[in-house]
Order: sequence, then structure tokens, then C-alpha cells
Amino acid sequence: MKKEDTNFIIELKRKIHQSIVRKKIKKHSFTIISQNCLGGVIYNMLKMPFQSPTINLFIEDEDFVKLVENPKYYFSIEPVPYIEQYIEPMDSTIKYPLIKVGDIVIHCRHYENCKEAIEAWDRRRKRIDYDNIYIIATDWNLHNKEGLIDRIEESNYPKVIFTYKRYNKINCVHLKGEKWKIDNRGLVRPAIPNYSENGYIRNFEELMDFPKWINEGIVKEK
Repeated sequence: MKKEDTNFIIELKRKIHQSIVRKKIKKHSFTIISQNCLGGVIYNMLKMPFQSPTINLFIEDEDFVKLVENPKYYFSIEPVPYIEQYIEPMDSTIKYPLIKVGDIVIHCRHYENCKEAIEAWDRRRKRIDYDNIYIIATDWNLHNKEGLIDRIEESNYPKVIFTYKRYNKINCVHLKGEKWKIDNRGLVRPAIPNYSENGYIRNFEELMDFPKWINEGIVKEK
């Protein structure tokens, strides 16, 4: 089969799959507070507006937990520039701006400068649905600190924590099998927002029943 035909089939399967997922989702307004880019991927997949400032960025360690514990406070604060071109310690070719919201640092990985990141944050925080907040975290962005995982578990919102290590916690989804590796930056590869080997289902969808989580707030591993 020609490459063009293969790509067409994969794209068609993506559209069909995403249409099925959208029909399964019963809620049409919710805010995902995501520790990494997965939140933005989900909104795109569901063809929903970005109802969260945590799009195209990541928030490390306890900074993310503080945001989860007090979202109304942190989303009420005016963000400010912090570092215009932060250089990744483990890879000097990766550069991006950092902004601060109160005492938390936001890594604006997919923005050109602080101004662009702040404008996007401000625009999206006006759309927050405080009655329907969901939390997405990962143990690698939490630096494998079980105490931080416990604090997220204690939050009053539906939450899911993807983990490279195994934890016996109700909201944790363990990445099983040899597919998953840790890179030199301490991040899991392949990335969970990316498409899986079949080309049309995202990695995170293979790990959990995503529509059930949105509809019922229940984490069910696959």
C-alpha cells in the first residue's frame, strides 16, 4: 500500500475514533488543570475551547500541587514574566519562557516569549468552569515524590495521576509493559499525549477509560 493511502486510512480512523469519543462524553463544559500538554490535546480531540490556562506548558513538582490545592487563588493572580529564555539543564537546545503566578513557576514550553504566554494564560483563565474541574498529573513531573501524589489524591476534584512507578492508589494509572522508558531528562517516552502504535488512538486512552473519567470522575485502568 502506498504511503499516501496509509496516511489517509490512519487519518480517517482518527476522525472516526474521535467522533465516537465525543459522543460518549456527556459533559460539554469542564476545566482540565493539567501538569503537562495532555490537557490541550484532550480539548483539541473533543473540539472544545480551551477552558483552562494550563495549555502548551508544564508545571513541576510542588508548584503544580499548590495550584491544585488552591486553584481559585492562583487563577486570580496576575501572571508576570520570570525568565524570557530558560535553557533546559539537560538539553541546551531547548529554550522557552518562564512566567510566575504568585509563588509558582510556569514552564511555557510551546510559547515564543513571556508576553505571548501571559496573554494566553489570561485569556483562558476567564473561561474556567469552577463547577467542573479535573486534574491530570504524572509522577515524573512530580519527581516521584509520593507525598505530592498523596496531596493530589486528597483534592476534591476528579483526578488521574499517570505513573511510571507502581503505587497502590485509587487515582493512579500505572504505565505497564516494556513500551515505556525514561529519557535523559527524566520524562517518560513515548509521551502519553502522542498517538500509539496503531496511529489513531492516543497513548493515554490505551491506559484508562477516558470517557468514564470525564462522565463519572472514576479512574478505570485498561
